[in-house]
Amino acid sequence: MEFTNSKHLLNFDVMDNKHKEFIEIYNSIEGESTQDYINVMVKILEDTKIHFCQEEDLMLKYKYPRLNEHTNEHKKVLYEMEYFINKSNKSIGEIMLKSYYLQALPSWFDSHLLSMDSDLSSFLSAKIL
Repeated sequence: MEFTNSKHLLNFDVMDNKHKEFIEIYNSIEGESTQDYINVMVKILEDTKIHFCQEEDLMLKYKYPRLNEHTNEHKKVLYEMEYFINKSNKSIGEIMLKSYYLQALPSWFDSHLLSMDSDLSSFLSAKIL
């Protein structure tokens, strides 16, 4: 995955920095073993929890009108990450984890950023500036 300004830049530094960090962690995988995928997924999960808490604090503070929809999306993806990490100890779980990592996670990232995070950053920019 690569952070591209035309696709990912929201012009809201707090969010942009966390999104760049997400991609850096995602790209830090060094091998093809299941354990390599698990190690990076755990890092992504922990970092994403922090990022989501920061976003949710801002949404509450500034009374973001789509708070429930956005936080439900956060809960869903955190659940998915935990699910695939926890199921990776079986052979089918290894395949599922790698597929999630390589296909679903980048797709979710782009979609979430371009829809929900884009809307949130616009809302926050108007409130804060």
